[in-house]
Amino acid sequence: MRISAVCAIVLSLCIPATGRAQEQKVNSRNVPTAVTEAAAKSYPNAKIKGWTKETEDGTTFYEAEMTEGPTKRDVIFLPDGKIDTVEEQIAIAAIPAAVQAALKAKYPKAEIDLAEKLIKGTTIQYELHLKKAPKKEIVFTPDGTFVKEE
Repeated sequence: MRISAVCAIVLSLCIPATGRAQEQKVNSRNVPTAVTEAAAKSYPNAKIKGWTKETEDGTTFYEAEMTEGPTKRDVIFLPDGKIDTVEEQIAIAAIPAAVQAALKAKYPKAEIDLAEKLIKGTTIQYELHLKKAPKKEIVFTPDGTFVKEE
């Protein structure tokens, strides 16, 4: 009985939890053609720096890290080439005033290290990477409504 309990614990530590994201770098040759074609069509002037493959809650995504001039963005695609999410770095000055005010109210001493505009369909959110705050990342809607933090 004791050995069974030990085996169960060891197995639970070795097997990743269901729903947990597993990200791995992949070569562009291992990205579905529908995804690479969609990336080229949607962002013809962008330079793709690399690809990652991630499985979350049983769904596979392919993420292209790209630059287009001074703009850095990550575009997350479904295997059929449809865009799931766009994460685009923005200047701190481009963060809506309502978002900046909401951050100041929640974490008065926080400093923004990096700001990203997240676009998923018609939904826009702002993800802020923080310094001098109890959390490293926080997400708000454009009107300053808190979404989540990590």
